[in-house]
Amino acid sequence: MNDFELESKLKNVPLPERTEDYWENFPSQVRGQLRRARPHFTPQNVWGRRLVWAGGFAFVIALVLVCIQFHPLQTADADITNHERHFHAQLEQLDAGLHTLMLNTHGMNYLLAEAN
Repeated sequence: MNDFELESKLKNVPLPERTEDYWENFPSQVRGQLRRARPHFTPQNVWGRRLVWAGGFAFVIALVLVCIQFHPLQTADADITNHERHFHAQLEQLDAGLHTLMLNTHGMNYLLAEAN
């Protein structure tokens, strides 16, 4: 069914006849129904909502702080810094020309070189 057919069917439906008394009493009937349908104001508990929002906000802040504290790049940076300190400490222990550096699985170590 297209729009034209629908409109033609709707226009062919006869309108209900209303008496003159109906139209005179109509505004008062509407006002009476409006008075009955008026919603009553009930105060809502806003503290519950505020508590939920505050708890959610605190959770997000805590989550961000935990993510910042335990970020994998920070721990990797600390490990690299510790290895660099260890390397520089071992380099300071070398005597000029008497030791040879050797890199193994335990880190940088030195071996005594035999003087010929």
